[in-house]
Amino acid sequence: MMHNATGPLAATSPRPFTLKAAVAALAGIGLLSTASVWAQDAVAADASAEPAAEVSVVTVSGVRRSAQNSQQIKMRSDQVIDSIVADDIGKFPDNNVAETLARISGIQIRRDSGEASAVMIRGLRDVTTLLNGRELFTTTGRYVNLADIPATMLQRVDVYKSQGADQVEGGVAGIIDVRTNRPFDFKEFTASVNARGVYSDKSKATDPNISGMLANRWKTGIGEVGALLGLSQQQHRYHEERAFNTAPVDKSFLSPGLTGPDQVGLLPIKGDRRRSTANAVLQWRPNADIELYAEGMATRFLLDAESDYFVGLPWWGTPVSATKIPGTNQLQTLTSTNVNTIMSTQANKNQTKTHQFAVGGLWDINPEWRFTSEVASTKSSYTWRNPILDAITVVPNARINTNQNDTLHVDYTGSDLQDPSNYYLKGFFDRYGRDQGSSNDVRADLAYTPGAGGFFKEISVGVRGVKREAESIKSFEGNAEAPDVSGAAFPFSRQSVTSIPGLNCLSEPMSSGGPDYGLKQWYTPCASFLLNNTGTLRQAITGSSAARAMDPGSFFKDTEKTYSIYTKAKIAFKLGAYPVDGTLGVRVVRTEQSLQGNSSQDGVYLPVISDTASTDVLPSVALKIKLRADLVGRFAAGRTISRPGFSQLNPGVALVNSTETVKATGAGGNPNLKPVTGDNVDAALEWYFAPAGSVTATVFHHKFDGYIQQRIASETIAGKTYDVDRPYNTAAGKLQGLEVGYQQFYDGLPGLLSGLGLQANGTYMSGTTDDETGSHAITGVSRYAYNLVVLYEKDAWSGRLAYNWRSKFIDSYNQGGPGLDLKVAATAQLDGSLSYKINEQFTLTLDGNNLLDTKFKDYWNTPGVYARDTRRYDRTVGLSLRWKM
Repeated sequence: MMHNATGPLAATSPRPFTLKAAVAALAGIGLLSTASVWAQDAVAADASAEPAAEVSVVTVSGVRRSAQNSQQIKMRSDQVIDSIVADDIGKFPDNNVAETLARISGIQIRRDSGEASAVMIRGLRDVTTLLNGRELFTTTGRYVNLADIPATMLQRVDVYKSQGADQVEGGVAGIIDVRTNRPFDFKEFTASVNARGVYSDKSKATDPNISGMLANRWKTGIGEVGALLGLSQQQHRYHEERAFNTAPVDKSFLSPGLTGPDQVGLLPIKGDRRRSTANAVLQWRPNADIELYAEGMATRFLLDAESDYFVGLPWWGTPVSATKIPGTNQLQTLTSTNVNTIMSTQANKNQTKTHQFAVGGLWDINPEWRFTSEVASTKSSYTWRNPILDAITVVPNARINTNQNDTLHVDYTGSDLQDPSNYYLKGFFDRYGRDQGSSNDVRADLAYTPGAGGFFKEISVGVRGVKREAESIKSFEGNAEAPDVSGAAFPFSRQSVTSIPGLNCLSEPMSSGGPDYGLKQWYTPCASFLLNNTGTLRQAITGSSAARAMDPGSFFKDTEKTYSIYTKAKIAFKLGAYPVDGTLGVRVVRTEQSLQGNSSQDGVYLPVISDTASTDVLPSVALKIKLRADLVGRFAAGRTISRPGFSQLNPGVALVNSTETVKATGAGGNPNLKPVTGDNVDAALEWYFAPAGSVTATVFHHKFDGYIQQRIASETIAGKTYDVDRPYNTAAGKLQGLEVGYQQFYDGLPGLLSGLGLQANGTYMSGTTDDETGSHAITGVSRYAYNLVVLYEKDAWSGRLAYNWRSKFIDSYNQGGPGLDLKVAATAQLDGSLSYKINEQFTLTLDGNNLLDTKFKDYWNTPGVYARDTRRYDRTVGLSLRWKM
């Protein structure tokens, strides 16, 4: 018999959201063997698990329910998994999915432009992102920005650190599967609206955000029918600011042994980010054995942003005196006169559209056999414009301090830096481009459940075929210098910025309450003028209003076809007195690629076409032993792959012939890149001492091969030898570590304190990659990280206070030159929320993000000596009112 016959596919099991979160979400783990899309609709077919009806979480709510459901998912899973479940309809722990994932052990994130962006599992970026079990991506990328999926639409997020044979391949690090609600998750008509206002302290902006959902189900003459519609509109006007030094270079002409930056700068960034999202689902259950569905999601992301650079060039003038940081030869202060200074505006206007549509179904052929299938289509497009205009002036007196309290300080005097009449046009970068991507995906799975009592509990097989296309092109790069209006030789007489009406603005100001940068605000070209009057600038700089041509050398178009087949068995047996269950499986994947690009030599472009193919065999095993009713041991091992990025596969190469003084060089992609492979082992011990109480520990070891790195190598092309810079499968490596976690609610405390709970976890990781130059620590990996989350749930009140910390890590090797490795200092973040349930329909929530006003700092080799960036982001405070019925 099917183990999930009493699950949500049974005709008599309609349920409210609370039961969905407690049971159907758990089941997501058990039915991945038949088709991952059904994972959120079925109870785990776990031979050792108690019946789902005995789970007591249906009586709790909010924060406690979310913690309890996440624990149940982890406990019942075949794989090594961590999950975060919504507190209620439209109420996820954080307003950004990536921020929420940072609370999970082994997850590390990078923040940029005022929000969490890149997500890494155990320090590795090669992650597969899924939406309801289906691959989701943006244009030419391999993954989607999780911030583009509104948290208010989510039912849960699953992070798989080990993978089964039935899961979509493509992530050496793991899989992030985002799950949204469906109409059959609810027992009757359900509606919710979430209205939120968020204030950002540095942009001084208050932005509205609203989302809503309608869902219902009906019993009709053709069976049970359900429909769901969700809408979300988000806006965030943000401010980010940076103070920076460039890498140290030799300045011994001024003082013996002196090194210092060629440039220093300040950079305030102002942006307006808008996201619109809609999702719709139809479900139809004509009888107890068949269920069909159609669902789709569409997102649109708009970004208007400007970066207002102050670029100090203190050596491009007359250096007068310098001091060194005590005990070093690195520049501390520099005083100069008649210094050339550039004010540069980089305007950005980007639009991304992505939509995915899928239809599928499930058929219980008889009590032993189940068939599932799905067809999905995804399309994504990205257009961008990035005009850049530099203006130049000469400042009579300049003094910089590269390291005043670990941050740059600038003191420029003798002229009004806010007066446009002091500035002249210098150069213009006319940049724009477009990307697009699509996929068509079909899959089918067949599962057989033999009679009770045998070694095999379920045997499943499946096939999947995908056709992905990715295309990209952009304009020629390069700076168009402003003309000499006098016709004289150098120094040029440049055109004043005041000759172009409407061009001139003040920069976004550097915010108060942080480091003393010295300079707060200056003249800069208007970003809106750059975007709306680009032709005028082209005419003034180049003599023509025509846009810079598209660069054929940047073009690539890749068609990738993958065919996969898997078989997987769920097993159960006794090891002495201890029950053991788990899965055994293997997935075989064939990848065929047709790659198009253009190579250039002496300005002549020639089309290049390359066809490649590879086959990968991915075995996996996951075993779970029940040592006691509350104590579980776990072992998982398997092989995973990550395919190269489409831009890395570009077959085109740009060649520059040699001269008397310059060697012949080239740069391009590499169509012969193979997928990165990883052999992964996890072992865990998990003690579940209460419905929302646990202590867990996991050790892991990853061994990977074919890591992709840039390398310059000699190649003979058309009889000539060139030093060509390409990506290569050069590096092998390993990563090992330990994750520990603790969760508990302290019900025994008196009075109001009985609502307190705590989640705590920590991660230790150590990893290296090996290439021809030796062994190196993996970039982006913090050796230590931990989370402390105080929870509260009592009567009408609930809340969270979450502290996240990660240790320093290497960002990139030789970034500042040979031997100058860029490192990022340890960072910490504090976020919180407090909710009051006014009644059964209304809940008021106050939330805060970046409460510590965290500063991001990076440096070359030695902190306090070779400082690069200091970055600050908005602190935000949000107030939301949520209504549901």
